Amino acid sequence: MSFLTPLYLLGALGLSIPIILHLLHDRPKNKQEFGSLMFLDKTKPPVDRKRRPTHLLLLLLRCLALLLLAFVFARPFVTVDDPADAARRDRQWITVLLDRSASMQRGDLWEQAKAKVQTTLGLLGPGDRFSLIAFDDSTEPLAEVKSWLGSSSEAEANIPLERLAKPGFGGSNLGQALVFAGESIQEADPGADEQPLARREIIVISDLQKGSRLGEVQGYEWPTGIKVTLEQIGEDDQGNAGIEQVASRAPWAAAAAVPSFRISNSANSIGDELEFLAHTTAGETLSQKVHVPPGRSRVVELPREWTGQILERLAIRGDAAEFDNQFHFAQNRQQTVRIVYIGEDKSNDAEGSLFYLASAFQQLSTIDFQVEAVSGKSPGPLPEADLYVIGDAVDDPLAQTLGQEVEGGATALMVVQSTDQAANLGQWLGADGVVIRDIASSDYALLESLKLDDPVLSVFRDARFSDFTNLHFWKHRELQNLPDEGIDVLARFDSGAPAWLAARRGIGRLLVMTSGWTPADSQLALSTKFIPLLYSVLQPVLERKTQSRQFVVGNQVDLTRLNNGQADGSVTVMPPGGGAPAISVDTFFTPAAPGLYTAKGSGWSETFAVNLTAAESRTEPIVMDQFKKLGLPMTDPVAFSGEIAAAADAAEKTEAHRREYWQWALAAVLLFVTLETVLAARGSQPAEPVMIT
Repeated sequence: MSFLTPLYLLGALGLSIPIILHLLHDRPKNKQEFGSLMFLDKTKPPVDRKRRPTHLLLLLLRCLALLLLAFVFARPFVTVDDPADAARRDRQWITVLLDRSASMQRGDLWEQAKAKVQTTLGLLGPGDRFSLIAFDDSTEPLAEVKSWLGSSSEAEANIPLERLAKPGFGGSNLGQALVFAGESIQEADPGADEQPLARREIIVISDLQKGSRLGEVQGYEWPTGIKVTLEQIGEDDQGNAGIEQVASRAPWAAAAAVPSFRISNSANSIGDELEFLAHTTAGETLSQKVHVPPGRSRVVELPREWTGQILERLAIRGDAAEFDNQFHFAQNRQQTVRIVYIGEDKSNDAEGSLFYLASAFQQLSTIDFQVEAVSGKSPGPLPEADLYVIGDAVDDPLAQTLGQEVEGGATALMVVQSTDQAANLGQWLGADGVVIRDIASSDYALLESLKLDDPVLSVFRDARFSDFTNLHFWKHRELQNLPDEGIDVLARFDSGAPAWLAARRGIGRLLVMTSGWTPADSQLALSTKFIPLLYSVLQPVLERKTQSRQFVVGNQVDLTRLNNGQADGSVTVMPPGGGAPAISVDTFFTPAAPGLYTAKGSGWSETFAVNLTAAESRTEPIVMDQFKKLGLPMTDPVAFSGEIAAAADAAEKTEAHRREYWQWALAAVLLFVTLETVLAARGSQPAEPVMIT
C-alpha cells in the first residue's frame, strides 16, 4: 500500500488527545445540596497514584476514528494487477523527438505537440528510461530520466519542456535528429545492476512537412531493435504559401540585375490569389496581385517602378499561415574588380588580346570591372589588381614584383604568345632552362583530356557545356623543361602537348595558356567558352567581392566576407528591431531569428538579411511510404494509439480504485464516531452528591 499525501499520516499523533483526556480526573459537573457535616470526623480521601483509563472501548473507538481520519487524508492506494500494466512490466526506453522548427508556429501545433509529450509520459512505468530531444537545424537534448519513479521523474521531464515557450525559426532536419537519437540509444549500455531493456522506441512528434530534411537517414544502417513511431500533428492544415529569392544567373549571363522571387503555393492550399508586397526604407508599401494555383509556383520580378526604391522587406498575403510570409532583403553593393593587362597591345586593336579581354568584362549592377593596361617594359610600380593577365615578356623589376604579388595571394594568367616569355615563366615557376618552342602545323589542334573537376574548368562540367570539339587552335607553343612537381595540366592538345596549366605559387596561383585567344591564334575569343572561362579564373575574387547579403537562420555568416574579405578584429552585430543589445563576435555569427542585421567593424558597416529556409514553407505532409523506403523500422500507428488508450484507461481505473479506498476509510470514521456517541451516552453516570457546608 502507498500514499499519495503521506505527510497527513502525522495526524496520527492526535491519538494522544483522547488518551490524555481519559487519564484526567473527572470533576463533578453538578452540585447537590446536603445537610451539615459539622458533627462528622474529617478524613482525607485515599490517593491512587496510578491513574488508569476507564471506558476502554470508548477510548479505542475514539483512537481509531482519529487514526482513520489521518489515513483518509493521506489517500491510500494499492497498485492493481491489470492487463494494461502487465504489458509494461519490462523496462523500456522511449525517446521523444520534439519538432521545434519554424513550421510548428502554425496555429496550435505547438500546444498539440506538448500535449502529445504529456500523453507519452503516461506510458512510462517504474524503471523505464525516458529522453526528450528537441530538433530543428540542430538537436538539443532537453531531459533524460534513467529510471521513471513517478512525480519527481515527471517533473524532471516537464521543466525543460515548459522552458520552450514556442518553436524557433530554424529548418527541420528530421534525418539528423533520427540518427542522433538512434545512436544515443545504441551507445548507452544498461548498467550491471539494471534489467535489460525489452523495448527501445523513438517517438517523433512533428507536423512531418515535406520540407523536413531526411538525407542523413538515407544510406544509414539503422540500429537493430529500435523502432520508430511517427506522431503527426496538423493534419487539418489549410495549406501555405512561401516566398524565396531566385538565385542570380551566372555573372557573365546576367542582365540588368533585377531581383526575382519565387512564390510557391502548397498543394493543399484553399486559395490561389495572393498579394505580393514590398516595403521600402522610406516607409512606402507597394503591392500587386499574383495568381498561383495550388501545388504550383511562379517567379515574379520586381516591377520597374519598384526598382528605384530601396527595399528592406517583401511579403505575401492571402494564405492560412503567416510564419513565413516575410522576406527580408538586403541589396548587394557594387564592388570594384581591377584587371591589369601587361603587354604592348592597344585597347582599340581588334586583333589584339587586350581588346577581347576588355570586351569580355562588361559592367554589371554588382560589379564594376576596370581593365587597364601597362607595358611589360614599364619602369613604374605595378598597379594593384585582382587579376593580372600577362600577354608579353616582362622586364625586371616588374617581373619580380609580379612574382611577389602572386606568392602573396594574387591570381595571374599568362598567355604564351612568344618564345621571349620563357625567362619569365621559368622565374615564376622556380625552374631553370624553361624553353618555349613554336609548333609549326598546317592543320588545327583540338583540346582533349580536360580536367573538369578543377575550379577553373568546373563551369563546363555539365554535359551540355563540356564539348570542346568545335574549338580550333591555329597556333600554339610547346613548353619544355618544366618542373616535375607543382604543376597541374588542366587540358592538353590532341597531340598530347599541354594546352592549359596551373601552378600554385605561395598562396596565389599562376595559370598558363600555351595558345592565345585572338582570331590569329584560335577560335577561343569568338566562342561561347571564352567569357565563362575568364569568369572562372576570377571566381575566387568574385565570390569574395559579391558575397550575398542574404542568409538563412541557423547558418554561419562569415562577417569578414562582408568587408571585401578583410578581417580586422572584433565585429559588432546589431540584431533586428533595435531593442536587443549588440553582439560582439570575431569572425562567424549564427543568426537565430529572421530580420535585417548590421555588422560594424573598424571603419566599415554592412547590412545583411536573414530569412527562414525556403523548405519550411513546404507544409504539406510527407508521404509515409517515404520513411519505409529509407529503411526505418516503423511501428503500427493504430497499435500505438491503442496502447495510449489502454494506458489512459488503466490510469482511470487506478484513480477510481484510489477513491474507493479513502471513501471506505471515511465511512469507517463515521461508523466509529456514531458508536462512540452511543456508548458515551449509555455510559454516562448520574452526578455525585456534593455536600454544601
